[in-house]
Amino acid sequence: MIFNKSNNGSTELRSLTGNYYNSNDFGKMIGHILLATAELKKNIGSAVYNLAEVAYKSTETNPANIDLVPYVQLPIAILATFNLYRSNDISHEDSGRKVKIDSTNEKIPWQWQLEADDAIQMDRYYSAVDALIAYLNESTLVAWTNSDYKKATKLLLINSAEKFDRYYPIGGSGRIYILVLPFLKETELKLKREFGADWARYLAGENLTEKDDEVLEYLLPAIPLLAMSVAVMRLPLGIIPQGVVRNHASKSITMDASDAATKSDIKDMAKWMKDDAEELINLAKIARNETTEILLLPVNSVENKFMRV
Repeated sequence: MIFNKSNNGSTELRSLTGNYYNSNDFGKMIGHILLATAELKKNIGSAVYNLAEVAYKSTETNPANIDLVPYVQLPIAILATFNLYRSNDISHEDSGRKVKIDSTNEKIPWQWQLEADDAIQMDRYYSAVDALIAYLNESTLVAWTNSDYKKATKLLLINSAEKFDRYYPIGGSGRIYILVLPFLKETELKLKREFGADWARYLAGENLTEKDDEVLEYLLPAIPLLAMSVAVMRLPLGIIPQGVVRNHASKSITMDASDAATKSDIKDMAKWMKDDAEELINLAKIARNETTEILLLPVNSVENKFMRV
């Protein structure tokens, strides 16, 4: 665990979150910290986390990777304390669940206030994870540069959150990019089969012709659209910040961007993203083949003893 090295875990959480009380019993936080740690490892991997934990526990004056420690601690602290607060809204006792309140000095928040605070806390957590990923991307840590995530991005045309953000706004979020990476790989693998040998040249970015540049002008915007159309249908909606979804769920300016997107919104959104992507891909194929149309079926001659499919 990357907290409570000197039996000052509550003080550490207070300094990181700004709202945790020093007087709280740190022992109640251990379970929440373990779960938050496991969640963070899904984004950065165990190897990077272990570097931070070793640096934190080191007895050296200035251990290696010490600058990494607060970046790792922050998202864990935010998520762990947030989960503690939520679990304490109702007490759990042998006689059942109860709400305890000092009716003179305290009041139970309205549901809308709880939901607003939930959104704020999760935004803080997402921002902390993004800050950690940005730090790692700027670092030369071998544990990060050799991670499965970084290896996977080297095989993609859309190989960074920044590049993804050019064509589909995700606020430059490294966390969201990692989240949709499997769908990005799936999308590019399918396109690689369609574009054949030219794909390697596109990926290398070398010896590109004017025709290649024109193809990429259509192809690159299509990839994030197609990947997101798959992602929003397969992922639980709560995992993706609602702003990323709601801002694209409808072209109607009358819809409240603060409302959660409905299943109908998501289905409609996925369809128009896929349709837009396929139109761009078709234009890329036209540019690549220097023809005005793409034949859906090959032309076969009755004189041939074979047919093409």
